[in-house]
Amino acid sequence: MSGGYNPTTTPADSPFVKTLDAAYRKASLDPLFEVRSGASWPGYLFTEKPLALPAGHYGLGFGDGAHAPDEYIVIESSNPKVAGLDGSVNSYVTYLETLAG
Repeated sequence: MSGGYNPTTTPADSPFVKTLDAAYRKASLDPLFEVRSGASWPGYLFTEKPLALPAGHYGLGFGDGAHAPDEYIVIESSNPKVAGLDGSVNSYVTYLETLAG
């Protein structure tokens, strides 16, 4: 078999993950982080040497649990647990403000 990728790993105590955590908490969400992700993208090229950069997914769209939280976005949400387009966009602003702070 071929075509597999190494898992993408980012330390839970990295500034990147701490920023994601803070942004979710500002949105009154209690996030669950999986610091190792095996998927269909070669993220290990970024998280392993020589780059060793953090990587992850962020968003308040509607993921199905198997994919990213920004899997798709609804324009106006009738579900209080799912952000609409305005809430999703605002969450990225919050994330960038948190990252800059």
